[in-house]
Amino acid sequence: MKYIILVTIFLLNILTINAQNEIDALRYSMTDLSGSARYTAMGGAFGALGGEFSSLSSNPGGLGMYQFSELSFTPTINLNSTKSYYSNNTATAYRSNSTVGNFGLILSTPKNNSDWKRINIGIGWNQLSNFNNSTLIEGVNFNNSIVDKIIEETNGTLTNDLINGNGNTYSQLAWNTYLIDPLYINNELVDGQYVSNFSNNSKIQRKNIRTSGDMSEFVISLGSSFQEKLYVGATLGIPAINFYEYSEYIESENADTANNLRETVLSEEISAYGTGYNFKIGAIYRFSENIKIGGALHSPTFINIEEDYNIIMATSFKDSSLSYSMGYRTPFNYDLITPMKAIISASTIFNNIIISGQYELIDYSTAEYFTTGFEMENNTIADIYQRTENIKIGAEINLKTLILRAGYAKYGSPYVENDFSIENFSYGIGLNNGRYFMDLAYILSQNTNEYSIYSYVNPIKLVNTNHSIVFTLGFRY
Repeated sequence: MKYIILVTIFLLNILTINAQNEIDALRYSMTDLSGSARYTAMGGAFGALGGEFSSLSSNPGGLGMYQFSELSFTPTINLNSTKSYYSNNTATAYRSNSTVGNFGLILSTPKNNSDWKRINIGIGWNQLSNFNNSTLIEGVNFNNSIVDKIIEETNGTLTNDLINGNGNTYSQLAWNTYLIDPLYINNELVDGQYVSNFSNNSKIQRKNIRTSGDMSEFVISLGSSFQEKLYVGATLGIPAINFYEYSEYIESENADTANNLRETVLSEEISAYGTGYNFKIGAIYRFSENIKIGGALHSPTFINIEEDYNIIMATSFKDSSLSYSMGYRTPFNYDLITPMKAIISASTIFNNIIISGQYELIDYSTAEYFTTGFEMENNTIADIYQRTENIKIGAEINLKTLILRAGYAKYGSPYVENDFSIENFSYGIGLNNGRYFMDLAYILSQNTNEYSIYSYVNPIKLVNTNHSIVFTLGFRY
């Protein structure tokens, strides 16, 4: 048996752990239905409408439609719930937060003696994704333990290697916190084979995951209008990532046993910050007073991310005063390229009613870590992700001062084998006197996903529901 020290051990060490994987690449490649209240209320289907600041991150050709300078600001409130289904148990976690959907300034300069009627400049930022979420998974596992998985990965590693710190991360954590011991047969060591200090009885398993932060984009855009027929624009996007995740996995004996070990706690913490750049070009063509079409192309986004990854394991024994913990802190810096996007759209107007639609094509399998040492992650990205489509539809009824809006958006599943698409239903009202405007929107977002606490456990179904209230205040001059 290992020599036991009756103190708490906390060790910070630098390891070559790749906390980054295909999930991180997807997180920074996808966008939400976020932005101004008018934009979100109509499902984001603004590719052929223009005249809306959020569209600078979608189709910058819409910037050319502005005939006045404008200043707008959009605060947003979100309420998120995630329901999990594990081992005949259902658990729900809630999370609320407030963010800024966008802040934008449009400067419009008329050119009365030219076919190019105006030159417009747009500066500000748009929120692209909201990472605030909370997930709770809990249930009784009658078949296996996370320690079984750790032992599988540890078997074959000699005891002296673990003592000298040469095992993989989870093996080292389990060894130094007395979660596992070497195997003895007839009092003789079987070197490279290990046993759990848990009993073989069922285990109570619980995992709590909390994420926060967002991905926003600072935009600098230039747009113009040719003969009030063709509207063109270009955007330099500078995305900024702020992501934090804390997860805590707890496994404990479901009943009193003769084994001394009672509980293990595995905590992981990820902090990520990143900046990058991309380019967008777009155009809108007016066929008639009532019909417009639009198109846009987004370059891949190049992002540099700095990430700090911490992992701590603690164990508790029958004597509550006896506990052990061990932790690692690992900083990373890496480059990521997210997929390009193509957009086509159309809109029509009749009897003060606007109908708009938008189609987006994006191939998530082309996301790529642009840093050496990520060949396995890049191969996984290419294998499990696919090209998919986003569909957005919006409508607006103008009742002079009062404006009513509704929209629908479906984001196709990025996965080859599973349909994890996202649906958004949105509604809104607006007040506009020509100079000042106020818009209010409500968004209901729903999607189903899966999560695996470790590979011995089948993926756990997660149902996520998000409610957002978006308010935009602006004025034109």
